[in-house]
Amino acid sequence: MELSMFQTFKPQKIDRHIKTVPENISPIQINWGTGNKPAIISFSDGKTDIGSCIRCVNPKCIEYSQDELRLTVFQDFPADQNSNVCPTNAITWPHESDAPIINDNECIKCALCINRCPVKAIYLGTNSACINDKPNSHFIESKEISTTRNTEFTSGLFSGIPERGLYQTENDNVFDDFFRKFIDVAQDQSAQFPNHLARNLLIANGVGAAMRRRGDTNIRMDLVLGPPGVKQGTSEVEFGNEVLDAPRNILDNIAVLVARYELSKDMIIPVIVSFGLPNSRSEYFRFIQDVKKVLNVKINSITIGGLILLIWNRTKINFVNGDELYIDETTSSLRPRLEAILGRPINLEYGGYPGLLDSAK
Repeated sequence: MELSMFQTFKPQKIDRHIKTVPENISPIQINWGTGNKPAIISFSDGKTDIGSCIRCVNPKCIEYSQDELRLTVFQDFPADQNSNVCPTNAITWPHESDAPIINDNECIKCALCINRCPVKAIYLGTNSACINDKPNSHFIESKEISTTRNTEFTSGLFSGIPERGLYQTENDNVFDDFFRKFIDVAQDQSAQFPNHLARNLLIANGVGAAMRRRGDTNIRMDLVLGPPGVKQGTSEVEFGNEVLDAPRNILDNIAVLVARYELSKDMIIPVIVSFGLPNSRSEYFRFIQDVKKVLNVKINSITIGGLILLIWNRTKINFVNGDELYIDETTSSLRPRLEAILGRPINLEYGGYPGLLDSAK
């Protein structure tokens, strides 16, 4: 009787057929061009094709592995283990579907799923990310059932090959659309949404991050940071007027980490993640400047739009000096900092949405 009940409620395993790359052919280059279209993949037979979903058993576009969410530093941090790649849950995989699907109404075009698809089957369309599941001459429908082993083998063919181009070319209209969509979608998200989004964007930008479990009062910092990208760090995430309190909160975080882990304050990278930068005459920038003068602690600032811009450009953040995103009252704009990382001017005449790159005057 007990066995029968267990079988009744046991999740059903869905068998899907893998797509395979022809034998003796391998991908040699990936070109995204200027974005908003599928990547063109060059193969060793001299031909090109676009990526197509191979129906991974463990789809990286949907979930992180627990190893990916585990930091080698701050291992006792009370981390929320939410493994969803998409913070708005726009990407799902219904049982009746051969491939994952994306809800246009929930997708904010952050490109997190695109960044993780091993065979480049996802791209940014006009209104949302899109998944290509159509077979072609280099992604052939197979009678073979997808397994961890065969999907990892096919994925491995694409690992480490040269990649160029952008997921999305930025302009003011693109970020204006993002701003309106984000405001609409964010209203229906949980209280953990800001931390979840910030964590995942930082991970995509090459910075290890873990977010605090909601309700845990033992430690109050929003995120802790670690390799790659930083040796160790902490982050406060604020999307509203509370961003003015973030510099003080992050100093408290540093004090806790120094006391609890016996770290030097000089070895901790502090990063404030906000939706937009506050007014240039606000206490935010004066406080950050004073902290640098008095304590020699450089508090970095980055916006959600700035992190997404870097992902669209397939760029990573590497805190070598610890002040790569430092701005204060004298230079309250992220534009020169992000342009230094990108290695080119940013194509935003009006700065995208309010506070994305430049603080209000």
